[in-house]
Amino acid sequence: MSALSSAQQPSASPPALTRDRVFTGIQPSAGLPHLGNYLGMLRQAVAMQDRYEAIYCIVDYHALTSIHDGTVIRRNGYQMALSWLALGFDPDRAILFRQSDRPEHVELAYLLSTVVPVSWVERTPSFKEKRRDQPQDVNHALLTYPILQAADIAIYNARYVPVGKDQTAHLELSREIVRAWNARYGEYFVEPEAVFTDSPIVKGTDGLKKMSKSLGNVIEILAEPDVIRKQVMRMVTDTQRILRTDPGRPEVCNVCQLHRFLGDDYESIWDGERSARTGCVDTKRLLADRIIAFFAEARERRQELAARPGYVDEVLRAGADRLAPLARQTLAECRERMGLGGR
Repeated sequence: MSALSSAQQPSASPPALTRDRVFTGIQPSAGLPHLGNYLGMLRQAVAMQDRYEAIYCIVDYHALTSIHDGTVIRRNGYQMALSWLALGFDPDRAILFRQSDRPEHVELAYLLSTVVPVSWVERTPSFKEKRRDQPQDVNHALLTYPILQAADIAIYNARYVPVGKDQTAHLELSREIVRAWNARYGEYFVEPEAVFTDSPIVKGTDGLKKMSKSLGNVIEILAEPDVIRKQVMRMVTDTQRILRTDPGRPEVCNVCQLHRFLGDDYESIWDGERSARTGCVDTKRLLADRIIAFFAEARERRQELAARPGYVDEVLRAGADRLAPLARQTLAECRERMGLGGR
């Protein structure tokens, strides 16, 4: 009770942190996480639990920009949380919650929007991409998506955001938004900083485009072993290597590149390709075996958690409850500075 009371009182500065705070938003997309998700962001976010005050959010408000079925939104969020828990998220070391369980995000997004020129959001890559990919559904939320994204981070004054380099423009806009609010109403928000992974963009099984569920070029790391093998075996390798006896070019082969992340003997594997000692099929089979073995424990863990009714929702609710005082404190400070409400 005392925590809630103090959170409602405006403060002169953000709440003190015992450690730097990190925030990550996770889109509740359908299906299982793929290798690009894991290498590009997820493994680093999980590792950051020990070094930072970590907050991870299932961003179901954001999903509404393209999914208009409530059953699908709720199911996807549950499945995504289940996968994160299986892959190493620990509720005792960090916070995992559902965005819609903390509606303060939406109010802060509106407050931040009052300092954002329309031209800022019109230029964002995500808006241009979605306008191209879903021309029949260019809703207002697509345009204001980056402002809500900035609010997601700013409401907890997170300093670090783990992202792939393809998300640099979006995080820079978040920095611009909080900078503009601070300039108008006084220093309060931390300008978030990107934390890049060493594998920012993972190519899909087509060997050309970024691994993406919408493109169907993924390797689902928590799928059954037979599914993983089929996905890996259809991967495009070195297109100039026609015969088994032809020397390969591991520098341009996507299969060889992925071996860098699943063992410390990748140079030996690359030498085998260059000398034609091994063929592309051999290298793909080995990659499939290693992916299956690497994520075997996580697949088993996911099955165990799925068999515990109510567990995932309990974790998400508990995470949202833990954040309530902080979210309310931030809003109280913003409302005070912006002249909202009575004294």
